[in-house]
Amino acid sequence: MSHRRGLSTVLDVAVCVLLIGGAVTTLSTIVPTDPPADSAPGATARTALDSTAVVPVGDTTVRGSIAALLADAAVARSARIAPPGYVRAVERVATRRLANATRRASLTASWRPDDPCRTTALTVGTPPPPGGAVDAVTLVVPTGNGTTCGDAPVHLTLRTWSR
Repeated sequence: MSHRRGLSTVLDVAVCVLLIGGAVTTLSTIVPTDPPADSAPGATARTALDSTAVVPVGDTTVRGSIAALLADAAVARSARIAPPGYVRAVERVATRRLANATRRASLTASWRPDDPCRTTALTVGTPPPPGGAVDAVTLVVPTGNGTTCGDAPVHLTLRTWSR
């Protein structure tokens, strides 16, 4: 009788191992994986906007995060206080940083000030494909400027997509 008991235990263990292995395989194929890094707007925003850049302005250079530079360029353009070439230089640097983070993203810095300044928007990156799903995250950058345009914040909207 002990011989039969030993055989039964071996079969029980083998069946148990097969069931556990099957369950692990099933769960690993059912549970979705994390989305690719370049389709997650939060991760892309941190990568692209937090990086520091240097922008030439005449004989000097301006250093700051991409977020701060874009916000400053939007305000300077709207208030008409931008040094020659400054806005284009910021757009070029921001486009490069965004392309380094992902090729499937666009970034818009928009400012809606008080009169007499006009609303402005700077957009860098590639436009999303028509009809595709787009994720977006908006960051608010306070301006605190002392111009006659008020102190409305700049809204940075980052859009990403997977295809």
